[in-house]
Amino acid sequence: MYTLESVDSFHISSPENTYIYDIVPVAGGVATISSDDSLRLLDPLSLNGPPINSVKKVNTDVTCLKALGGEDAAVVCTAGRDGSVKVLDPRTGGVVATVRSDQNAPIISLACSYPYGLAAGTELTNHQAAVLIWDTRDLSEPVVKYVESHSDDVTELQFHPSRPQILLSGSTDGLVNIYNTTITDEEEAIHQTINHGHSIHHANFLSDVNIFALSHDEKFSMYELVTNPEEGVEEPPPIHYGDMREQLGGEYVANVLRRPDGGAVLGVGTHSRESFDLVQLKNGSPWTFAPESKVTLVGAHSSEIVRAFCFLDSHKTVLTAGEDGQVKAWRGGD
Repeated sequence: MYTLESVDSFHISSPENTYIYDIVPVAGGVATISSDDSLRLLDPLSLNGPPINSVKKVNTDVTCLKALGGEDAAVVCTAGRDGSVKVLDPRTGGVVATVRSDQNAPIISLACSYPYGLAAGTELTNHQAAVLIWDTRDLSEPVVKYVESHSDDVTELQFHPSRPQILLSGSTDGLVNIYNTTITDEEEAIHQTINHGHSIHHANFLSDVNIFALSHDEKFSMYELVTNPEEGVEEPPPIHYGDMREQLGGEYVANVLRRPDGGAVLGVGTHSRESFDLVQLKNGSPWTFAPESKVTLVGAHSSEIVRAFCFLDSHKTVLTAGEDGQVKAWRGGD
């Protein structure tokens, strides 16, 4: 086991009891969204200083934050339960564009792909849970709407890492759908449907062909992207790893992030013991966990839940954000 120590932190002191929902590396620093509906741009090398910029009321009941163009992005997208997606510059707070969901349905998932893809997923509203996709060069109308593929809230959206026309969606209905977004007819657009059987918390591509699904009750499985969806082609069997709390210890999984070495890392929290562990998931057939080499963030966010984490590899730093209103930077000893 290897440990990291907290070397710096940022704290939202007002309003009290503010949760930080997400943290995303961008060109100008790291962006955060929080329960006071603010977007903040922080300097990751000087967290204890004031934010570089703060944008208040970025959405009403903000839910999502994504960088439009990855870690080098100068522009971010936010979304909220007000049914709007905003494209804005976190350095100035200037809003570049705003789009809305049908019926102003609450938006609870968001995805961006370089250079032109923007997708939003809604809560079930008037018997409809929608996946809406825009081309950022013309945001006047969605280029595609998929409104029948899920029967409950769309909790996750992710674009394929190398094929931006491929989009993944996950829902509390237990399904993970893979779409070819160049096809507007919804039935024909569905490339693959995965029945995870449990409400989807997170799902994503861990490689060009490997997909994970993690449920709200911490059940984790790996699936393979079907390369030829024609009838008669048998899908590779999934690998079910079971409840991560039983497999790895801990009380919840914050997320699963791809790593540059081709593997992935699970962030596993135990708020009753004030700890947060980074557990490797190694690429292979099958993918395997390496809990013996886990990295522990000592003290975590006290007894509060860690909502998000990310890596700043150029600075050998891990950042975490939690329900204690803090962003923390973690590094190993010299």
